[in-house]
Amino acid sequence: MSTVPVGRRSRHPYVPWLVVWATCTWTMWAWPDVEVIPYHLAWAAFALMYGFEPWPMRQTLVVLGATTVLTGALMVMHVTQGLLAADELAEIPLMLVLCLLVAWHVQRRDEAIGRVAVLARREVDAAVRRERLARLTSHEMRTPLTIATGYVDLLLEADDLGAVRRADLLVVRDELSRLARTSDRLVRMIRLQDSLPAGPVDVDRLLRATARRFSPVADRRWVVEADAGTVQGSTERLRSCLDTLIENALRYTGPDDTVRLVASREGDHFWMGVADSGPGLAPDLAAAINAGRIPAGPTDGRSQTSLGLSLVRDIVQARHGRLYAGRSREGGALLVARLPALGPGRDHGRSQAVVDVS
Repeated sequence: MSTVPVGRRSRHPYVPWLVVWATCTWTMWAWPDVEVIPYHLAWAAFALMYGFEPWPMRQTLVVLGATTVLTGALMVMHVTQGLLAADELAEIPLMLVLCLLVAWHVQRRDEAIGRVAVLARREVDAAVRRERLARLTSHEMRTPLTIATGYVDLLLEADDLGAVRRADLLVVRDELSRLARTSDRLVRMIRLQDSLPAGPVDVDRLLRATARRFSPVADRRWVVEADAGTVQGSTERLRSCLDTLIENALRYTGPDDTVRLVASREGDHFWMGVADSGPGLAPDLAAAINAGRIPAGPTDGRSQTSLGLSLVRDIVQARHGRLYAGRSREGGALLVARLPALGPGRDHGRSQAVVDVS
């Protein structure tokens, strides 16, 4: 057995126990008629002190050996003097075995704590590497995609561009856009594998900011209905859920369609999701989502890999929530997450806003 250092050790871990042990040993010698009490107190003091601060194994064996010899010698002397029954000598090996078992279990506990500490350090190092990979991936992919998209847009502005060439360039731009969204999702998934700090999140403000962020790049009628107030959570994770649900809605809607961001409070939980005026979800897909299952691979001609919904489901379930699917009042899809708020809400009325996209 080996001791794994845990925390800061005392420079003199034996001093308190030695005081108790010396007192108990002197009491055994001075009052042999009550020696059973100090004898057991000496061993109990060792178990107590060792549980708080285990000693190196060599010192532990020395202490146990010395205690056994000295207290045992007093008991043998008292037996020979007729002050103690001979069967009381069985206590000597029994107490030694019990304290050895205590020391063994404490050593095992410290070894386990040490292994957990090593694993925690490895996890922190892995998180740092993943964050570095996410940033590198984001930079290395976004820059060439932005440049390539810019050149395609310049070519599309040419006056002498033929219909066939224009169609080809539109396909290229569409594929570049898909690749950009895929890279964003990849970076998001890498970053969300790590633990993120939690704190107060103004859900209503987050929804409005998200709608404003998407409105310049997607020609939709953006509506925000928010009455959730402040919750306790990770802004990054909630924003990632919204982004993914919005991307899903954009694939199934076109210009002048409605994308509505919703949030509301219900006791200790809050709802947050996205509705649209598209064709809606297939009944079997909605039923699978409500059952906590996300089908693998594309579910129709517009869907891609279903990784986005799987990401949202994993984030929601990790927070002990549920993802629900249904039909919106606009006739399209409705995807909402029910999550524990774990924080104070705000007392204010329901608000509805149409984000200005001009």
